[in-house]
Amino acid sequence: MVRFHAHVPRFNPSYESRIAEEEATLRWLIARQPRSRELSYYLLFLLAANGKDEQAIEECLQILKRYPDDQIAHMWRETIRLRWHRTARRQVSARQITRNRR
Repeated sequence: MVRFHAHVPRFNPSYESRIAEEEATLRWLIARQPRSRELSYYLLFLLAANGKDEQAIEECLQILKRYPDDQIAHMWRETIRLRWHRTARRQVSARQITRNRR
């Protein structure tokens, strides 16, 4: 399930292609320099900032597999998880409000 956030531009083909290009470049660099945490962090931030939470969580898990005590990856994983729960609560709340108006 894809979740969109209010601050992320949608349906802008040039923006989407630029993000995809940036992601591909980062993944290529990470494959060539697997020990670079900075590149992994940048990819993680890029994914999370553009509403690709599932991919960001996967990237967190990859970082944590290599570095189990990495506090930054733990922090991002928890932040994304909390954002999911907050969004789910808002959706439930909106459904209840709509149901009560009927």
